[in-house]
Formats: sequence, C-alpha cells, structure tokens
Amino acid sequence: MDTSQYIIRTEQELEKCCDEFFYADSEVARAARYSLLNAGKRTRAILIYLTAQMCGQDWQDYLRLAAGVEMIHCYSLIHDDLPCMDDDDYRRGKPSCHKVFGEATALLAGDALAGCGLQVIINSSFSDSEKVKAVMAATAAMGPKGMIYGQELDLRYENRPADKQTLNNIHRHKTGRMISLCGLLGSIRSDITDIQAEKLKMFFDNIGLVFQIVDDILDVEGDARLLGKPIGSDEDKNKSTFVSLYGLEQSKEIARQLTLRAENAVREAFGDKADQLVEYTTYLLNRKK
Repeated sequence: MDTSQYIIRTEQELEKCCDEFFYADSEVARAARYSLLNAGKRTRAILIYLTAQMCGQDWQDYLRLAAGVEMIHCYSLIHDDLPCMDDDDYRRGKPSCHKVFGEATALLAGDALAGCGLQVIINSSFSDSEKVKAVMAATAAMGPKGMIYGQELDLRYENRPADKQTLNNIHRHKTGRMISLCGLLGSIRSDITDIQAEKLKMFFDNIGLVFQIVDDILDVEGDARLLGKPIGSDEDKNKSTFVSLYGLEQSKEIARQLTLRAENAVREAFGDKADQLVEYTTYLLNRKK
C-alpha cells in the first residue's frame, strides 16, 4: 500500500511542532531535530491513522496525536542508543544522537522529546476529556509499567539467558506497549463497542510482538544498508532474542501466526473496514528495514 501521504503529512506536522515548542537557538533542540526528522518509517503514526479511518474518522484529525507518539518513540531511541544502554553508534543510517552532540545533550534531547510529545498531544484539537484519556494512555504506555519496564528487563537479561515467557514479557512492554497505544489513540474519538475494543486490543498486542520478532530476524539476515545500522548487534551483545530462543525459521512462523491471529481479530470486529489496516500488517511482517 502507498503510505507516502501519511509520511509526508507526519513529517510536516513534526516540523511544525519543533518550530512551535523548541527554542531556535537551543543545542538540545538541534539534537532533538537531528534524531526526530531523520527519515523514520512513521509506523506508529500510520497505525494511528489507519485505525482512525477504520473507525470512520478523518485521519488528518489525528496528526497531533501521531506526532506526539513519534516524539515519544524518538526519545526512547535516543536513550536506547546511549553507551549506558545499548551503546549503538548508528541509527537510520546516520551517527546516533550522542555520537554527534555528546551524551549529555543527547540525554536532554530525549528528555525534551518525551515531555514535548505529551505537550503536543495536549495541544491537539480533541476535547478536554479526549486529551486526558490520550495522555493517560500515553504515560501508561511509556511509563514504569510500560516501555521503561521493558527496557529495564532488556538490560537485566544482557549476558543472561531469558526463557520464552520472560522474552515475551520484555518485548510486550519494551516494543508492544507503544504499538498498542496506537490502537487506543486511533479509536479515541470513535463510538466502538466493547467487543470491537477487545478485538482491536488483541490485534495490536499481537502486532506489537510481531514487530519485535521481525526486528530480531532482520538483525540476523537483514541488509545493513536498508536498516541503517550494522546487523548482528544482538548476538554481539549476547542478548536473548526470538531467533536465539526459537531459531530463524520458527521465529518467522511465529510472526506469521501472530499476524494471522491479529488480522482475524480485527476482521471479526470491523469487517471490510479493516482492509487497509490488515494490508499494512502484511508490510510489517515482510518489511526489510
């Protein structure tokens, strides 16, 4: 499917948000812009838009929510790359934020994007009650029972084997919670039934895990030029991954089965309206970067 219109509008909105919420002469702002406006896939933004469309809404009304989520996601990438975390020198084909601006500025740039992401959501066109709901969902997804807990577990199990249940727990928090957030935000203005909400949650819970499995697969057999970073970094750091626990082919099969489960769930709830969202999950399963 052609996602170019979504990506272009997201980039425009992110530029606008940077101009609105950052000082022009700030080195921290320059570092934040460097990482944020660096040709991301905008997967989370697109998932919000497609969910909104499936629920009968105009996806362009969700630009601010999507921009806020992309900012929060970028904060996590900047911090993830730091020497005290995953210690990665490259991100999206360019030197990581801390390699260009230094660790202190990169740390502050990540902090700025985390706070600014929430500020952007609050400055959306939604009603006050919808904004409160959106911010509560975002802070839960990124917080100590969400993405941060996943990162904590990821660090705890470096150089220490994780069993299958622990690995699932790591990635359902570290990657999955922010993916699941997209379903909550994309449906926030819609009058969907409890069953539809349950099926939508099931869809995103499964897709969040698929996204991480595909990342693990690409770290083994991906193209470094497309990924924008060296492959094999998980093995070099002795990390437990789906590939290290299940093997390459079984990991691919697990990703396929989870994708099928997700697609069936959302089709049961939304029928043909789910076509675009389902089509995008096929891209996520087969992506090369």
